[in-house]
Amino acid sequence: MEDVLSYFGEVLIKEVRDRTIHGFDMRVTGKMKDGDSQKLYAEMQKMSNEQRQLIERIIPQIVDLSIHNMLFMIEEYPNIDLQVEAEKMSELSDGLSGELYTEDGWIQRFTKERYEEI
Repeated sequence: MEDVLSYFGEVLIKEVRDRTIHGFDMRVTGKMKDGDSQKLYAEMQKMSNEQRQLIERIIPQIVDLSIHNMLFMIEEYPNIDLQVEAEKMSELSDGLSGELYTEDGWIQRFTKERYEEI
């Protein structure tokens, strides 16, 4: 298996970040047909184009901050850890939350969804 830390990062980005962004994009564009999604879509239609674009920009930022905070929590609480292939993720990195960022970070390497550094 490839580098365990990279494997974890790839799965995290594809299965959590990308799926969440895609799911919300589907909701705010009216492509999800359940009642709650349609209510959200109807509310979005009341907004100006600029306001809708802002929401679309904010979605990945909220997802990224949530993932960042979860990874930081794992670093801060020694009694909580993640293991992949019997390897503790917090021991393989000098800062799990930092693995998300930079040009060779997990987001840049693995995402299929939009990303904007702020």
